[in-house]
Amino acid sequence: MKNLFTLVFALYFFPAFAQNVTKIKQLNGQSISAEVLQKRITHLVDSAKIAGLQVAIVNHNKTVWTSSFGCKDMENQMPLNDSTVMYAASLTKPVSAYLFLRLVDRGIFKLDQPIRSYLKKPIGQYPKWKDLAEDTISFNRITPRMLLAHSSGLPVLRQLYGNKTNLIAKPGEKFYYSNEGINLLGFMVEEYTGKTLEVIAKEEVFGSLQMQRTSMVWEKSFENNFSYAYFKDGKKYGSERRQSSRAAGSMTTTATDYARFYIQLMTGKGLRKASLQQMLAPQIAVTSKRGFGSLKDSLTHENDAMQLAWGLGIGLFQSPYGKGFFHTGHGEANQNYAVAFPEKGIAVVLLSNSENFERVSAQIVKACIGDTYSPFKWLGHLDD
Repeated sequence: MKNLFTLVFALYFFPAFAQNVTKIKQLNGQSISAEVLQKRITHLVDSAKIAGLQVAIVNHNKTVWTSSFGCKDMENQMPLNDSTVMYAASLTKPVSAYLFLRLVDRGIFKLDQPIRSYLKKPIGQYPKWKDLAEDTISFNRITPRMLLAHSSGLPVLRQLYGNKTNLIAKPGEKFYYSNEGINLLGFMVEEYTGKTLEVIAKEEVFGSLQMQRTSMVWEKSFENNFSYAYFKDGKKYGSERRQSSRAAGSMTTTATDYARFYIQLMTGKGLRKASLQQMLAPQIAVTSKRGFGSLKDSLTHENDAMQLAWGLGIGLFQSPYGKGFFHTGHGEANQNYAVAFPEKGIAVVLLSNSENFERVSAQIVKACIGDTYSPFKWLGHLDD
């Protein structure tokens, strides 16, 4: 009776509880056996020398299969498992967008109101953002929508621009992926609400979704099961332990937990219908040859057919199976990818602790759900 009660409790309170089915449905309607998939991913992980990998697959809007490969600690050969916390890197951004939209739904913020109206001081009086005061007219046009859609004109990282945050484009005119822009949004939210992002995230996302191994900052409880990260040559990078929350990339999570969040987006829960539609609607077309690096300014028509675009905090594309939404997470050594096809109820979340993941990410995603439509070339994961 006690075991029956435990099972009922888990199924009721943990709707994304992994079933670990024997057959996993792929986008084309065919299925792959869990045993075959386990062998395929093991081969890819081993051949690419990926230190460790977590996988969570969603079918019918439920997590149906999870598995972990490799090690969380290579030196001591400690195996990675489904509860091992991993650095999410930029997979933080969709969560930050979602929690911001929940605040919009409550009337605390407006997507198209200039961010200057939410700040307590002129932008030039904040040491971290003082460079933006050099073009006040342009800065005053920046809205939360632009920050979330990466169309504000802020650079990706100030370190790449002489530690400056001057605008590199006019607000609203062009897609430029920007950590600085998302972090500015997070700064604005924290100052205006008087709460830290980690508190808001627990209130708005992690608590209600039972994401018990997820936080915007490092928590003491993570010490019992965490992963180190490793460079291409196998040398240890260490583990990311962010002490302050950043909207662009401070989160720690597991693939199973993050799948709960993706299911929330896939099923349209947690946001008003209009807000979810805006989040998953193209806000700006992506016409660059690459998302990052020197080719970010090179225009191309390569991605026109897939209608590559950015929504609010998340990437979008079209496929024969309907709309896909995606995001990467790229740290110093941690590399992650998550993609969902809401019309099919199918998604996969991949978290790695290895700099070797991205070169085989497309193969792993294809093996998991049969996805050959994710924009891996634009992301720089595929060779020209």
